[in-house]
Amino acid sequence: MSCDAYVQEVMKFRRALNLTSISDPALFNAQFIEPSLALAEWLPHEGRMLDIGSGMGVPGIPLIIELPGLVGVLVERRKKRAEFLRHVVRKLHLNAEVYDADVNDLPSLKIDVCVARAVTDEAGLLNMCTPHVNANATAVFPVPVSRQPAAVEGWRLEGEHNLNIAGGDGIQRIRCYRYCDGLQGGFT
Repeated sequence: MSCDAYVQEVMKFRRALNLTSISDPALFNAQFIEPSLALAEWLPHEGRMLDIGSGMGVPGIPLIIELPGLVGVLVERRKKRAEFLRHVVRKLHLNAEVYDADVNDLPSLKIDVCVARAVTDEAGLLNMCTPHVNANATAVFPVPVSRQPAAVEGWRLEGEHNLNIAGGDGIQRIRCYRYCDGLQGGFT
């Protein structure tokens, strides 16, 4: 399955739900789908993937489509957007759960990988992930090139690389962290 059907749903509901100002599917692909799929090289092909602040479904939904062995756990506290995510999950027959809640208010979701886009800084994201991760989980985020890696207890930097985003934000960096239970003080 490609992401085309997902992009069609975003385009259909973009104005009513204030999902994006982008009306051109090709530009949407360049700015949102391709950068989302660039995270896939750091992800396991099976397991539970938490997308914090899923919003319109980026990066979670493209990754679930690309890696069908992943079970998506999409968390979005805005109810209308969570309903949109449920609609997309049903319409595209995706293997995903949608929670309309703040991730900090949920019991452990037992996830293997955590992704997010434009929610908060890396340290904040890693701290949000920690209560929900299984041992040896990964967290993969696009971040500004100028940002230094986070040092958060239990997490270590696994790797990073730059990503050129066509038609948009220029260059971003993708960082991958691994959770190591018992690691004190974090390190990079």
